[in-house]
Amino acid sequence: MKTAISIGNFDAVHLGHLALVQTARDMVGPNGRVEIWTFDPPPVSILDPALKLNRITTFQERSALLLAAGANRVRKIEPTKSLLCQSPEEFIADVVAESSPDVIVEGEGFCFGKNRVGSNETLRSIGKKFGFSVVELEAVLVMLSDATSLRASSSVVRSLLKRGRVEDAALMLGRGVQCSGIVTKGDQRGREMGIPTANLSQVKTMLPRDGIYAGSAIVEGELYIAAISVGTKPTFGENERVLEAHLISFDGDLEHYDWPLTVTISHWMREQITFTSIDALRLQIDADIQSTITLIESTR
Repeated sequence: MKTAISIGNFDAVHLGHLALVQTARDMVGPNGRVEIWTFDPPPVSILDPALKLNRITTFQERSALLLAAGANRVRKIEPTKSLLCQSPEEFIADVVAESSPDVIVEGEGFCFGKNRVGSNETLRSIGKKFGFSVVELEAVLVMLSDATSLRASSSVVRSLLKRGRVEDAALMLGRGVQCSGIVTKGDQRGREMGIPTANLSQVKTMLPRDGIYAGSAIVEGELYIAAISVGTKPTFGENERVLEAHLISFDGDLEHYDWPLTVTISHWMREQITFTSIDALRLQIDADIQSTITLIESTR
C-alpha cells in the first residue's frame, strides 16, 4: 500500500492545507494511505516562549477537519528542543522510520530542520537516499470580498480575524469561522433584559475582533440563528473579554451550565460601543437581533 505524507503546522486547515491533503490522496489513490504530521504546539512557541500565537484550531479540531478532508491518520509532532535541533536529514530519517512514505507532499516555501535550513530542494535530495518522491504545490490564491487575491495561509486568516473580517476568513478556510467552548454562568444581564445569552468559557482558539456578529449554533441537532457579541461589555465597566451568543427562538434552559457549544460566526454587524443607558442598549440589541435574522435568512 502506497503512503503519502505531508508535514507542517496545519493550524487553520485552510484551502491550501486541503489542497495538500487532496494531492496526497491523488498520489496514492483511494486505497493508499495519507498521513498528516502536524506540530502541536507550533515550534515557534518553543523557540520563542514570549511570543503569544493565536491558535485557530485545537489539535482535536484540526484532526477532525483533516480526516474529513481525506487523511487516514493525523500524527502529532511535539516540538521538543531536541527535535528542533535535528538536522533536516535526521528529522526526515525519523519520519521515514515511522511511516516509510512513497511520496511527501508540501507547499512552496516549506522549511524544516534546525534553523529551518531544509527546503523542498533539500527534501528531494534526501528522498533520493530514502526512496521517496516529493511533490511541491504552488500557493493557493483566494479571492476575497474586496476583489483582492491573497495566498491562503494561517497568518492571513489570523489577520482577517483580528480585523473582524469573518466573511473573508471563511472564504480562505473553506468553511465558517467557529469558536467552541463551555456554556457557563455569566453576569446574567442579558436575562435581566429578557435576552438570555450563552456565555462561552474555555475557548481555546482565537476570537475575532471585538464587535457584534451574526451567526448560528446547533443545539441537540437543531440549528439556531445567533446574535453574537465578542468583547468586554463596555457599558458595564471593565470586564474580561468574552463571547456571548443569543440563540434566537431557542426555548431551552440556558441556566443549565457546563455543556459544550460551538458557534459559527458568519457576518460582521457593528462595533461594540458604550451606551449611556440600559434602555439604549436594549433597543440596540433588539435591532441587532432583527438585523441578524434578516441577514442570516437572506444567505440561506
